[in-house]
Amino acid sequence: MIGLNRISIKSKLQIMLLTVSLCSIMVVGYLGWSWARAALKETIFNQLTSVRSSKASQVESYFNNLRNHVETLCEDRMVVEAMMEFNQAFKELDSQSIPPDWDIATANYYKNEFFPRLSKTITGEPNFTTYRPISTAARYLQYQYIAKNPYPVGKKDQLVTGGDESNYSKVHSKYHAIFRNLIKKFGYYDLFLIDIKSNDIVYTVYKETDFGINLEQGINRDSNLAKVVEAVRKNPDRGAIQIVDFQLYRPSYMAPAAFIAAPIYNQSNLVGILAIQLPVDQINNVLTGNGNWKRDGLGNTGETYMVGADLLMRSLSRFLIEDSQGYKSLLKSTGTELRNIQLINQLNTSIILQKINTEAARDATKGIAGTKIVEDYQNKTVLSSYSPLKIEGLNWGIIAQMDLSEAYQPIYKLQRYFLIATAILSLIIAYLANIVVGKFVKPIAVMIEFSRQSDPEPSPDFKAILQSPAELGQLAHIIRNMTQEKQKQTEFLAQKERENEALLLNMLPSTVVERIKKGETKIADRIQQVTVMVATIFGVTQLAEERDVAEVADLFNQAIDALDEAAERFDVEKLKIVGDRYIAVCGLTKQRLEHTKGMMDFALEATNILQQFNNRHGVWFSFGAGIHTGAVMGGIIGKKKFSYELWGETWTIANQLHEQTQTNRIRISQAVYDQIHEFYAFEKDQDIRVDKKGKLPTWVMKKGGLQDLIEQISVGIDNDDWG
Repeated sequence: MIGLNRISIKSKLQIMLLTVSLCSIMVVGYLGWSWARAALKETIFNQLTSVRSSKASQVESYFNNLRNHVETLCEDRMVVEAMMEFNQAFKELDSQSIPPDWDIATANYYKNEFFPRLSKTITGEPNFTTYRPISTAARYLQYQYIAKNPYPVGKKDQLVTGGDESNYSKVHSKYHAIFRNLIKKFGYYDLFLIDIKSNDIVYTVYKETDFGINLEQGINRDSNLAKVVEAVRKNPDRGAIQIVDFQLYRPSYMAPAAFIAAPIYNQSNLVGILAIQLPVDQINNVLTGNGNWKRDGLGNTGETYMVGADLLMRSLSRFLIEDSQGYKSLLKSTGTELRNIQLINQLNTSIILQKINTEAARDATKGIAGTKIVEDYQNKTVLSSYSPLKIEGLNWGIIAQMDLSEAYQPIYKLQRYFLIATAILSLIIAYLANIVVGKFVKPIAVMIEFSRQSDPEPSPDFKAILQSPAELGQLAHIIRNMTQEKQKQTEFLAQKERENEALLLNMLPSTVVERIKKGETKIADRIQQVTVMVATIFGVTQLAEERDVAEVADLFNQAIDALDEAAERFDVEKLKIVGDRYIAVCGLTKQRLEHTKGMMDFALEATNILQQFNNRHGVWFSFGAGIHTGAVMGGIIGKKKFSYELWGETWTIANQLHEQTQTNRIRISQAVYDQIHEFYAFEKDQDIRVDKKGKLPTWVMKKGGLQDLIEQISVGIDNDDWG
């Protein structure tokens, strides 16, 4: 407020106009900006919801088709016959004799091919004893179709027959090409035929290390393939399709794998189980739009992904695909476990490895659909649209999101345009306000100038305002009258101030008056070196008994004035008059080195002045004084009726010297005598007693010297009058 009070009215009006205009602009702009942001947010949410719904529909449709296809395959006559033939051929292999070199070759495959790849994705060192095939049939088939297979890892499916004379090789060569073409056509990762009675995997297309094994034995007994087979065995009804969620699958080198399985019936007889390893790529292609996120309206930061009930991702992250190094660096900054980061790096997938512990993910897996602004798994603020997926046997949710910073880019551009427009409008408004306010304020400036000038004659501009009938004219008349009255009051106050100052100077030392004028209220000082004189003017009381009071007062006043004039010449300050006592100080406000001599000179001059005064007026005034020098304390005492007083030892001694003096006697202390005895003739006088000091010696002017001085200046006066 203090700073505002110092601003001119012109500036205040300009600020007011500018403030009102800018507030209006900002309110309108903010309302427009808020509406645009809300509309844009709604549009983005609608777009994300549309993308999410479309992707969810495709995923749900894909799983429904997959279930239908698995059910259809299980009813296909060719699949039924293949299941029975593979079961029979597999059992026949249990009676075969396995040469030792076959087991050695199989062990070498595990140690040289399988384990080095697997070791990159697990902790510890794998042991062949843990992973080795157990049954004779499994040992036979893994040697013929894996260890002996001339095709490299990942292409073992290209071998159609083992080249032996077994019935299994004949059955394999009969059906393998058909099943191989089937999974390629439909994009499945692998296809399994499993003996429902023994839990033996009697056939696979890709010939990984799960080929020929028993799912109730070995390290794969806890795999999710074993779980889906167990689910089919517990519910073997025709057409009952079982599905299990993703899990790291050792035969696929710990790649995430999910399985769908169903029973195979030969009429009313349950002959086996068909299992399909779900194709991860097919699901990812649906969610990523084959990598065309921008075409789906997701911009540079949007993506659609699935999440399971464990809040782990069930599809690939866009950022792993587009910027794998940046994505892996981000994982470290978000606190992802090192083990998961290593697996993501080795397997190049985020499925069941990336944690999605967000509000959207939690709602989606609880069966809640909606849109929110949330923090995503990258700790970025995103617009998110989410819903559960309707896939029987799986508790998955789907989320479509876009970074808030990208979604609000149009709003940020609008905000920049708004700020630029506001700045331009501010300059224009300031320019116009300056012109308008200048015209409005000019008469006020003229009136202010008139009120400040000492010349009472108004200027032509002020006269023009006086002639105006409007409010400004009335105000000009008031100011003119006030200015004239102010000039009178100023002159009156100046006169009173001069009178007050003169009065104060008569009562107080000049330096004290100056301090009072500066605002000091408590004035008290210690003065180190002054000379104090307490004197009595004898004869006033006797004269009052013989003459009129007015005459006595006039004569006494003239005598005091004469003494005051002499005091000024000797730099002596009269402190006060108390009855017939005259109290003065030398060295109080004016610095004087010889203040003691100055006071003595004044005392002698005062004696001379009174003798001359007696000669002129026929009276018999005389002078007697006590003088002491030293430090005193002085200050103003009292508030309403104040006076300047001295106190201290110096004052006390001077007062005692005065009390014992006589007419025409100047009595001094030893301190005064020490300083001026070279200049005057003194003689020793009686001692005085001072509290705490004891007896102090005193001195007076020699009677002869002082008497001669008096007689020279008092011719015609009877010596008896002086006592």
